[in-house]
Amino acid sequence: QMGPPDMRLPIQYALGYPQRLKSDFPRFNFLNYPQLTFEPPDLKVFRNLSLAYDALEKGGNMPCVLNAANEVAVEAFLCEMISFVSISEIVEKVMGKINFIVHPSIDDFAACDVEARKIASSLI
Repeated sequence: QMGPPDMRLPIQYALGYPQRLKSDFPRFNFLNYPQLTFEPPDLKVFRNLSLAYDALEKGGNMPCVLNAANEVAVEAFLCEMISFVSISEIVEKVMGKINFIVHPSIDDFAACDVEARKIASSLI
């Protein structure tokens, strides 16, 4: 989905869901953007994206671990307990501490989620 760089419309959508609230926000006009360019992301700057690629490549329980650690770290950031850059540091440390499971069961996923959250919380 494309739109103007303005969070008012997505926030309004979230607040009114499932209904659509009327607004007078400007509509996205493709004629104002005749050319779009895409560049590879800088994975050193966007460290969490790099960690997500790592988790997807490794597979198994790693995406679950990344998600759980990220949720704990983001919550800590929103509560002003850690800095923004600490989010990826915590996620990376948690991913390095959890045992890798190639073919996790649903019980493995649940246990990894709990363990990742505990480790992430201990790092805050």
